[in-house]
Amino acid sequence: MIAAAILVVLLAFAFLISPDRGLRVEAKVQPTGAALVQDSAVPPSDLRFDIDQIRTHLLDRTADDAATIDAQATEALLYCDECISHGTPLEVDGTTFQVALLTAPGTDTVFSAAVIGEQAGEPVVQLIVSGQDLTLTPGRGGTLVAQESRYTSTDEPCCPSGWSVQVYRFHDGRFEAGQRISSAGNA
Repeated sequence: MIAAAILVVLLAFAFLISPDRGLRVEAKVQPTGAALVQDSAVPPSDLRFDIDQIRTHLLDRTADDAATIDAQATEALLYCDECISHGTPLEVDGTTFQVALLTAPGTDTVFSAAVIGEQAGEPVVQLIVSGQDLTLTPGRGGTLVAQESRYTSTDEPCCPSGWSVQVYRFHDGRFEAGQRISSAGNA
């Protein structure tokens, strides 16, 4: 009985002196490569902008724009018709945002995603997120959660040992990046 009481006191003491990590990650979610596949509850006819409109808008962006696409995304948009698709739309405070996913040619591996809003009937890029094996999921309270795989030098291409999660909150008409939580893997 005394040993159990000492154990409880030691565990409580260890808990009290451990640093606050802010965000608790309860389980590692393995990306499936099909990040935000088109939700069957939202028919493509209900989406405001089609893939060609989104592709054109992303390619017409200038270096002065707040959210620009990188060279890999530009190449995929220019030369690969199958590399862009609709993701599950995101709803924040009654406003629906479309999500466009970019995959590496010949794979289902998402490496970039654009969150598209609307202004005066035209598409507006609200956020561009890039990463390896990227997944985006709507979170609570108007948030968007981006998770990507992290590889170490000893990892096989099939099997990343780490991950990174970043939460974006929609505030004052734009998405703001929050804290990034990462697991380095087995280096």
